[in-house]
Amino acid sequence: MKTLFFEVLNTLVKLTHFETESARLIKDELNIKAPLEELTNQFKKEWEDRYNMLISKGVYRSLRQLARETMISLLKKYSLSLSPAELDYFGNALSSLVVETSELYPDVVNAINSLAQMNVPMYILTNLDNDVAKKILLKNNLLRYFKGVVSSDLTKVGKPAVKIFQAALNRAGVSPSDALIVSGLIEDVIGAKFLDLKVIFVRRMNAQLPVKPFYEIDSLAQLPEIISKFT
Repeated sequence: MKTLFFEVLNTLVKLTHFETESARLIKDELNIKAPLEELTNQFKKEWEDRYNMLISKGVYRSLRQLARETMISLLKKYSLSLSPAELDYFGNALSSLVVETSELYPDVVNAINSLAQMNVPMYILTNLDNDVAKKILLKNNLLRYFKGVVSSDLTKVGKPAVKIFQAALNRAGVSPSDALIVSGLIEDVIGAKFLDLKVIFVRRMNAQLPVKPFYEIDSLAQLPEIISKFT
């Protein structure tokens, strides 16, 4: 029986209006006069640029650190700066918005239920902070299905670094040949290759993959049938 390691973002949940709600919070709290749409676009660009830079350089940041650094970069454009305490506030507030704006994909519940009935061991392997990942799972009544959560804030490295994948294998007590990564993130496709881990890529968005995954699926509804072939 294969052990499955699921990413949370773009796999189990999507973030609905995260950028807009973040921009609204920032605009209201700091009384920024810029239009909400402009601030939303600026926030989205700063967040994505910083995240992609960290991934490309293999540099670790927790979700809260990413939020704080995004705030610093964003507010420079409006000639504003914050104290360390204020940055901590926004780091926590934006992390909470990740939970609040998370929405399950419609294919998740039935797929996870089916896998649980097949007694497939399941873990979470995520670049999210541990508490944020667990809150998202609790919010959607999914945490009970997973035997553990391996996250970048605990390993102090994020995907695609090899160390976080190795930590997940160690946590589950399995070898790469007995594991499958289920994810909609390119970072998993890249990082898993270094340990010869097989990835089932869930195509939640239009993305160019730098390497070919083991399987590519359009819906988690396809997953139980795939996994049944390994039993």
